[in-house]
Amino acid sequence: MDIYTDYANWKFENHDFIFQLVNSKSKTIARFTSVIAVVDFLYDQYVDKKNLTPDEEVMFSVGFDFIHDNFYTIKTLLDSLFKGNYQEMESCAKTINLLLYVHEFQAELLDQNIDLKKDIEVLDAFEEKVNIYLDKKENVPDTFFPMLDDIVNPIFERNDLEFNPIESIYYEIAVEYGIYKNNEFDMYNAVFNLQKKKPR
Repeated sequence: MDIYTDYANWKFENHDFIFQLVNSKSKTIARFTSVIAVVDFLYDQYVDKKNLTPDEEVMFSVGFDFIHDNFYTIKTLLDSLFKGNYQEMESCAKTINLLLYVHEFQAELLDQNIDLKKDIEVLDAFEEKVNIYLDKKENVPDTFFPMLDDIVNPIFERNDLEFNPIESIYYEIAVEYGIYKNNEFDMYNAVFNLQKKKPR
């Protein structure tokens, strides 16, 4: 089984959940709709042409891993913490988004070939603070976002690391492919058009 079959199966198995998030313009996925749109676009290109460039293959693989992990986290929260109550989960979108940001930074640090154990422990401690609010089904105070910046920026500067958020990279790719234009409605509309049908 190849990664494109894996994607088709994942999309089929989670169709209703994906459709619900996209069709309702869920705030839990707002920041990475560009990743979803690009991955689905590349999948369609693969199905039509049976061939992607090496760069497109990497874009597809990285993007699919990213949306798979984020959708898994969101669905786990929906099922376990919010007991399937979608509206209740959406009311905590700010906290969920912050948690996903923390996970992204943790993954980035874990991918480095240097010892960042102490820095990761600091991020883990911050994640615990975020989870306290999540367990109470409350949104974190706005101050938590600059708090995360104050933790992450020194880590990356001290270790001479550069971080480019995946959603920013894929936003530029989506614009380059002409998938959508520079506004939120077009972003969701493009994702909705790509996701509304079950895969072939």
